[in-house]
Amino acid sequence: MTEVVTFEQARRRHHPKAGGTNPKGKSQFFNRQELRDILQSYSRGVIAGDWLDYAVDWSETGAAFAIYGQVSAVPIFSIVKRAKQGRRTAGYQLVGRGGILKSDRALGAVLKMLDSRRTALVKS
Repeated sequence: MTEVVTFEQARRRHHPKAGGTNPKGKSQFFNRQELRDILQSYSRGVIAGDWLDYAVDWSETGAAFAIYGQVSAVPIFSIVKRAKQGRRTAGYQLVGRGGILKSDRALGAVLKMLDSRRTALVKS
């Protein structure tokens, strides 16, 4: 049986919680270059037929780019940008259904892991 949930319930259920707040009190989002890099990686997955849709979410604590498969209400992967907290620099995470797959200060490292995960799915 299908369960009906609100967008807020789905977001809380499928996106990892971020700790702390953005010191400026502004929403955290991907900049133009980051979004371009993420969309290029996402496009390769769409062209290969692995991914069908995406969603973008943001708040004071971070931003998330969720990637959905062919018939899925749950994101296969989420690329999360965490807001800078105190002395800690902003960071990126690749989150899969099983939890955090990769954390790094550089978006490129996270996208490289995403591409390798996608090709691993195709080969199996």
